[in-house]
Amino acid sequence: MKTPVSAKLAWVEASRGFAATAVVVYHVVRHFNQNQPLPIFKHIFQFGHAGVDLFFVLSGFIILFVHIDDIGNPKRIWRYIERRLTRILPAYWVAVMLTGGLAFAGGHSISMSDIAWAIAPVPNFSEPILSVAWTLQYELVFYVMFAVSILNRSVGAVLMLAWLLVILGCAIGSVTLPVPGAFYGLFGIEFFAGMAVAYRLRRGNLPMRNIVLVVGIVLFAGLAVSEDLGWFDGYGSIARLAYGMASTLAIAGAAEASRESHVRVPFILRTLGSASYSLYLFQFVFIGIEWKIWQFLKLGATLSPSVGCALFSVLTLGGGIGMSRLVEYPLMNRLRHLIGAMPSAPNKRSAEAPRRPVSG
Repeated sequence: MKTPVSAKLAWVEASRGFAATAVVVYHVVRHFNQNQPLPIFKHIFQFGHAGVDLFFVLSGFIILFVHIDDIGNPKRIWRYIERRLTRILPAYWVAVMLTGGLAFAGGHSISMSDIAWAIAPVPNFSEPILSVAWTLQYELVFYVMFAVSILNRSVGAVLMLAWLLVILGCAIGSVTLPVPGAFYGLFGIEFFAGMAVAYRLRRGNLPMRNIVLVVGIVLFAGLAVSEDLGWFDGYGSIARLAYGMASTLAIAGAAEASRESHVRVPFILRTLGSASYSLYLFQFVFIGIEWKIWQFLKLGATLSPSVGCALFSVLTLGGGIGMSRLVEYPLMNRLRHLIGAMPSAPNKRSAEAPRRPVSG
């Protein structure tokens, strides 16, 4: 029995909120530690970068779970492209403009080449204006690969398999190709892990979902503690596989729990999950502004760095939620409405009332 696409994935959304929060706190602590050493906090939140692994697995899961019926159906390609681009680009453009504006105001020069590459998160060798855009470069490669599968199932399957083999081959052989890392980096394998979960769940219920969920959470927590204690290199290739596996199990259990459980997701997790993209995009904008205020008011003389970290984390998360509600979703919904209202719109389903989707 196949599960309808409309199935609610509340706990999956909550996982996105956890991932975004972990990354935000990780960057706040690192920022403070560069200026005022916080060795204890640095070790406690060292694992936070692994929220990116969780994001990539989630992205692979959501894309296939939502668009599995579009594979091999070329008529659906324009709607897929419209949904993907309107999801990631409007808020991304705002984040790039704010980041570039703050950098320029701070005396940093920005070349025309940097601006040109920043129009879209296309994989390249340059350091992006928006530093976190490197993850969007991976996403864009994955979106293109999946688009080919929609146009032609067989060609898409061959291309996906070739991509997977390249990723594994480069990882095993420690090979660096003369192309941007988004085309062959080991992070890409996490999209496949997420798709495997989506394929399994679309085919039926997952047995022992509570055990799968607990094992995933315990494994992720164990890796996090091990990294915090210095026993495990969280940036190495093995970490991508380890954190990826833990994320895969946790998401599989969370997705099945969402379909079968009547336990409500706490409001704060639902809010953070819904705002996760903005939390990720705008985190450095808020951290930068907060740091300037911290220095201007000389708050370091009266508040400890640990209090500053807590304050920055709360303000950055609050700012991301605000940007989500005031910028991200209004822009996305408005753009989708305009596209759907166009007489030449390839698929009128694009004009449906937009919702806050669970998407990568």
